[in-house]
Amino acid sequence: MNRLSDCWRMLFLRLKSLLLKAAETLKGAIQRNSLIIKATTLAFFIMLSLAIIATIFVFSLAPEFSDRLSSLVQSTLNYEDIPSPFTGTFFSYIFLNNSGHFWNPIRMLVWIPVLGPLLLGLEILLNSGVIGVIAVIVGAKQGIAYPIIGLVPHGIIEIPAFLLQFASIVLWQVTITEAIIAKVKGRKVERDKVKQSLKDTLILAGTSIILLMIAAAIETYITPYLLGI
Repeated sequence: MNRLSDCWRMLFLRLKSLLLKAAETLKGAIQRNSLIIKATTLAFFIMLSLAIIATIFVFSLAPEFSDRLSSLVQSTLNYEDIPSPFTGTFFSYIFLNNSGHFWNPIRMLVWIPVLGPLLLGLEILLNSGVIGVIAVIVGAKQGIAYPIIGLVPHGIIEIPAFLLQFASIVLWQVTITEAIIAKVKGRKVERDKVKQSLKDTLILAGTSIILLMIAAAIETYITPYLLGI
């Protein structure tokens, strides 16, 4: 019995050590790239705020536009293909949809130097805009509490996950572009700096995937319960 207890204790201490090391690694990556993360976060929330304000303004001037936009959103989002909540299928659907956001063949274009930043800017604009518009539409129809309950539980995990993913792409773009420019101009490429930046890119992107998995679990089992679905 004592041997079994010691094994569990050693396993716990080992796991604790790994988690602390992972936390320190992530903390270092965030500190080294805090400017990129802050700039990405600021851009996202500015666009989100503008989308919400613009939608409210338009709806107040032309209430009939709300129904048209709502119909457009519903036609764009094919709800028939979405699995039922509280199921593993729904979890897989949410997680794969979000984690594959920049990892499927077409969307991986954001990783290409020069072209990538333009596509990433468009992606941030569309993501923040869609969230803002849907929040206003749902709030107008179901009450302001409904979108808050529907978005906040998983959103507090999902939004930081996307921001880290955005930041990792920006870091990749900056690193590769600087290395290419240095090569073209005949300057020495700072290999240690490049290696560290590429490592940080993987850390931020990997953390994003883990957070998206947690957010998908919340969206599958907690959010539908809170909404009474």
